[in-house]
Amino acid sequence: MDSSRWLFGLIALALAYLVVPPLFFIFYTSLVSERGATAGAFTLEHFFYLAGSLSEVRTLLWNSLIFAVGSAAFALGAGTLLAWLAERTNAPFRSVAYISAYLAFGVPGIIKVIGWILLLGPKAGILNTALAPLTGGMPFFNLFSLPGMIVVEGFLWMPVVFLLMATPFRSMDPSLEEAAVVSGSSGWQVFKRVTLPLALPSALAVLILTFVRSLEAFEIPALIGIPAGIDLFTTEIYTQIRGGFLPKYGPASAYSILLMALVAVALIPYYGLTRHTYKFATVTGKGFRPRRIDLGSWSWLGGSLLLLLPLLQVLPLSALAWASLLPFVRQPSREALALVSTNNYVTAFDDTTIVTSVLNSLTVSSTAATATVFVTFVASWVVIRTRIRSRWLLDQLAMVPLVFPGIVMGVAVLKTYLALPLPVYGTIWILVFAFMARYLPFGMRFSYAGLLGIHRELEESAEVCGATWAQAARRIVIPLTLPALFAGWIYIFLITVRELSVALLLYSPGSQVISVKIWELWENGHVGELAAFSLAISCGTVLLSVVFQRLAQRYGLHV
Repeated sequence: MDSSRWLFGLIALALAYLVVPPLFFIFYTSLVSERGATAGAFTLEHFFYLAGSLSEVRTLLWNSLIFAVGSAAFALGAGTLLAWLAERTNAPFRSVAYISAYLAFGVPGIIKVIGWILLLGPKAGILNTALAPLTGGMPFFNLFSLPGMIVVEGFLWMPVVFLLMATPFRSMDPSLEEAAVVSGSSGWQVFKRVTLPLALPSALAVLILTFVRSLEAFEIPALIGIPAGIDLFTTEIYTQIRGGFLPKYGPASAYSILLMALVAVALIPYYGLTRHTYKFATVTGKGFRPRRIDLGSWSWLGGSLLLLLPLLQVLPLSALAWASLLPFVRQPSREALALVSTNNYVTAFDDTTIVTSVLNSLTVSSTAATATVFVTFVASWVVIRTRIRSRWLLDQLAMVPLVFPGIVMGVAVLKTYLALPLPVYGTIWILVFAFMARYLPFGMRFSYAGLLGIHRELEESAEVCGATWAQAARRIVIPLTLPALFAGWIYIFLITVRELSVALLLYSPGSQVISVKIWELWENGHVGELAAFSLAISCGTVLLSVVFQRLAQRYGLHV
């Protein structure tokens, strides 16, 4: 066996270790009895339990689908409109919209959700209380409802949709629209018959992707849905594990399999849309010069709409900033201004558990990002560069975690390391393994894209000159793929810092990470400390995002 086959075997074992045991244990746990004399015996009682509570399962399914569809549709409609305004019109404030969309990635989702609760809570929300005289004491907007959950989830996804939809609008040939105008079409007819059909494949792909991610969402269903009595699959799985004196792993695994099936079914049309890349081509060999539509007197309206993106980031953080300066939550007033102080910041960072959670997050996220990028880089090299017949298995193995929602991955990894003899349960290293498994598909795509742009002849030339594989990789392949690897590292690092659903099921005392610590402060009612800690973390993660972006620009690493 040559070195490439040894490499294939080692990386296949690494991927299989990360992916196969969680997948096995989630199915195994759903099919064995948990307690009593028959513990460990094969049974279908957990699925019979689901069948016996069919009305409850139907409610969970209906709520989950309405929430995911509504959030995806709302985010797609608003994000696509803003992307069109930014790329195809002369509306002002385009740069402000882009900056706010990029910076939105740096703020953890749980922080934004808590900020919206402080703003739009039906009883004590700042906006609802301020507008109470105009609404007769009724809340202006009831956040603790299914429409409220949909709106907040849509707000969280709007920056992502905006950035994804800006690309097809930017690369669209304006001569097609000009031809429609010359033929006598109005502005609305051009948009409906030319612009929208050209962007439709991308829009459908973004819609399905947003739907899947909303189906997996946990922060909003947990923080808003549970108090409102609105249960979704993700919150039901969490309740089965953490909601009672003894965790019910069997029913939780059965619910997890149903959720995985929903995600898998939703991903099928997404792969169908993105498989044939030529259908997305709008830039051809014929040169064109991008042209923006002159909105005339309506440009102020377009600019006002683009300012929604920064406004949606500032509003929840402003509510947290106000709460961080008060000993307890109260409405803005002269009396409240007399209570303003920085005591919450002092108290928060005097708490050793808060400082420990920051150190834990940095350790876990940097380790998981580095290990994931390394494993997926080697796997991508084997898939692209070798002629091993079964190399396609590596790509398929790395893609399996796509069907694992975060809460399901938490259950699967929890059961895995309760059964395996590796002593990582109760430590931060179980989070590293969980994050590596969950974000393998993203690392694989970044590495794969980077390697595809490097021709094989560069490595062959090095080998002809006497270089070993390791020397060719160190001096040629890695430096040339560094932009893609760096981008993948940044993405995985930032998204693991904000991950809640996986960490919430796997943490133990002393191994809390940032998102879990924020959850604990909220559960214990320490809103002032939570707000101070959340603002400091938001500033830190945003600063990290800016530093990473500047480094990328300085060294030519286009992230």
